[in-house]
Amino acid sequence: MAGEILKKRREELGIDIKEASDALKINAECLSAIENDIFDKLPVAVYTIGYIRCYAKYLDVDADPIIANFVSHLATPEPSTIIPVSSFKRKVPVYFYLIFALVAGALTFVVYTYTLKKETVPMQAVKGAPSVEEKIPVPAAPLLDTVAPLAGPAETKPEETRISEPTPAAPEKKAHQVVITASDTAWLQIRFEDGDIDEVLLRSGESKRWEFEGSAALKIGNAGGVALRFDGKDLGTPGDPGQVLNLTFP
Repeated sequence: MAGEILKKRREELGIDIKEASDALKINAECLSAIENDIFDKLPVAVYTIGYIRCYAKYLDVDADPIIANFVSHLATPEPSTIIPVSSFKRKVPVYFYLIFALVAGALTFVVYTYTLKKETVPMQAVKGAPSVEEKIPVPAAPLLDTVAPLAGPAETKPEETRISEPTPAAPEKKAHQVVITASDTAWLQIRFEDGDIDEVLLRSGESKRWEFEGSAALKIGNAGGVALRFDGKDLGTPGDPGQVLNLTFP
């Protein structure tokens, strides 16, 4: 049990669990559950990993093996916690589909009838429409002497000069790229050359990508549960299940 490492170290230092709880501002029951590996009494994984790291630092203990043990427990849940999906399915009665089809058919018939009536409105209903037999007077042609003089050539305006806007440059890509794809639950921490740190917990099927300049140090809490790709090159699975592994790129 990985939690025994923390419990044994706390007892060696003569620290009561209540004293540790007050110092870390973490519930004593939560610290006790970490020491005894009672995972069902712990909060969500992200908070629990943070609690383990703070507790281990307080007792001057390496937190990586304890976090790896906690993550491996998340990857293999108890059978009793798996609820069959089929138990939640409810059959829809057949008459529901029949009623839906009847309503849809009635609405279609009403719309079609309304459209047909609008298209067959008699021409006599339109006010001011001339009859077929009514003669429409044709205007006489204008006399030659009343023809207006031809207009002179139209003035041409100079074409406007269009100034093309510069095309924005595409964002510059970083020099290196690391892509992690999880086949099992795994905890990851990456530290970049400029001092930035990113920490993430991936579950099976999830991926994470980092782009960076210079170098980076990657720590994997479950090396056998991830696949690694660096600068487009597939490096495969870097280690064994449950293994804590440290890598440096490039």
